[in-house]
Amino acid sequence: MKKLTDVRVILFWKTALITLGSLAMLTCFIRISDFVSGYVLDMVGPAMGYILLRVQYTSKQSTFLSFKFTPGLTALLISGICFLIETSQYFNLYDAYFDPWDYLAYISILIPCYLIDRYISKHKS
Repeated sequence: MKKLTDVRVILFWKTALITLGSLAMLTCFIRISDFVSGYVLDMVGPAMGYILLRVQYTSKQSTFLSFKFTPGLTALLISGICFLIETSQYFNLYDAYFDPWDYLAYISILIPCYLIDRYISKHKS
C-alpha cells in the first residue's frame, strides 16, 4: 500500500476545509432549498471544527497547552458540543428552534472526517 506524504495529507485537508467553508458561505448568500439552508451549516460546521482542531493540536512543538487530540477524542469532543447545544435547545435553555434531525446532520460529515483521519494516520509515512 502506498505511503501518504505530509504534503499530500496537508493538501487534502486544506482542500476539504476550503470546500466545506465554501458550501457554508454559499448557504448564506444563495437560498437553494429548505434542506440546504436548514441543514448544510449543521453538517459542515462540525466537520470544519474537527479539521481545525486536529490541525491546531497535532503540532510537534511543546507548550504548556499542547497535547495531542487523537481522531477519536476530537470526534467525541466536537459531537459532544454539538449534541449539548441541540439538547439545550430541546430544554429551552435559550431561544432557538429544536430539530431532532440536527443530531444526524452533525455527525453526517463528522464521521467520514473521523474515518478518513484514522485511515490517513495509519498510512502516513
